[in-house]
Amino acid sequence: MAELELKRIFKDYKLENKTKFTALTDINLSFDKGELVSVVGESGSGKSTLMNLIGGLDSDYSGQIIIDGIDLKTFKDKQLDDYRKKKIGFVFQSFNLIPHLSVIDNVTIALTLSNVKESVKNQKAIELLTRLGLKET
Repeated sequence: MAELELKRIFKDYKLENKTKFTALTDINLSFDKGELVSVVGESGSGKSTLMNLIGGLDSDYSGQIIIDGIDLKTFKDKQLDDYRKKKIGFVFQSFNLIPHLSVIDNVTIALTLSNVKESVKNQKAIELLTRLGLKET
């Protein structure tokens, strides 16, 4: 069974003049645990829309997004928060660093939101920065 599955996903946006713009049509995908996936395409092709749906940031769509066998639309707010903290991650196409924070603080911000202890956060950040060759930044 796939860890994440999209079945017959359709997404429209209502425009100011009461017309609709179709962003996604009949999307069917599945992702296995540990699989690394890249979403590529031209500007306006629906990449961000797809990522917002998968990330639980937009719930106005038809079809099913199934996480570990459970339809995302059935998640309560707390379940969505846990899903975003523990199950899903994004690498944005442009940098989303917070300029007034240090490198360590930028790296550990997600862990801060997850209430991880300061010592554990810093250790994980240093390990990650070392693996990426960025420890001295």
